[in-house]
Amino acid sequence: MDFQSNPKYQGFDLFQVSYKKVANHEIETTILVPQTPYTGKRPTIIRIHGGGLIMGDSLYPQFWPQWLSDLALKHGAVIVSPNYRLLPEATGLDIYDDLEDFWTWLHTPEIHDILKNHTAPTDIDLDRILLAGDSAGGLLSVNFTLSHGAEIRAATAAYPCISLDAPEFTNTRTILPFGLSTPESVITDYLASNPLDSPVSSDATPARMSLMFAGIQHGGLGPWYARGSQDSPRRGLIYPLERLEQPGIQFPRGGLTITHGRQDSVVPVKQSERFVARAREVTKGQEVSEKIVLVLQDGEHGFDSELRYEEAWLKGALKTAVDAWLE
Repeated sequence: MDFQSNPKYQGFDLFQVSYKKVANHEIETTILVPQTPYTGKRPTIIRIHGGGLIMGDSLYPQFWPQWLSDLALKHGAVIVSPNYRLLPEATGLDIYDDLEDFWTWLHTPEIHDILKNHTAPTDIDLDRILLAGDSAGGLLSVNFTLSHGAEIRAATAAYPCISLDAPEFTNTRTILPFGLSTPESVITDYLASNPLDSPVSSDATPARMSLMFAGIQHGGLGPWYARGSQDSPRRGLIYPLERLEQPGIQFPRGGLTITHGRQDSVVPVKQSERFVARAREVTKGQEVSEKIVLVLQDGEHGFDSELRYEEAWLKGALKTAVDAWLE
């Protein structure tokens, strides 16, 4: 699908390059460079897309937050948005490994060479990184923060599905996502006709979206994410609440700002509340503790996708993170 002409990407030049290959399958990242001139190295935004870990793409406009484009254009920042392997073909540990490999790739000369050879040569400042992610991408953003807190300036996450081992993601739901009911046969039909040994890292088709809704409604998402990790010493790497109990966890200097809609029917707001409360307990006495915040607004899942950065509450919520990012 061609998403590049969507109005959310106006003002940027877009590049798509592979950062990893798995079984001859290329996993791509999108690089968005503001078309406005800039002196010196540009600040960097890493944005991780949502889609229930089952569907989506780094440029899928329905999930892309308009405010993030506004923020990047306002400050001349480059956005780097990676794809990753999707469930049910992949596992949570596969996705974790993909993002770690993306981080390694980001610190190779390749991205600097790409930007150097741009029609208006530019470069990025990897000492000034702001992390962003929405929904499933919010989970990955939080987890990425716990892996690289000392190496990024600040992190944000919108309505993150923090606990995929919770009943709302492992049991059949009574509260339907967006009130939509999807038959369980969508899952059985898909698994019967699609081998799980063929990686998928980009799929925003209606059929894949139906698989996502079915996986959430019928308790498939949690088990798919956990597959292969139950008896693994690496299990704790994919569950942020468990990671908080590990020694040496470090949050970025600009903290972590989580936004969540009070009426969210996909990810219960209690997941964000529980994580922020525990994170502040774990970091009690540290300066960063006060910078781990949850900002609640009235709204359903994805409520911020069309919001502009100049929205007063949003700009205020992000001020600490943005200031630390740009300092």
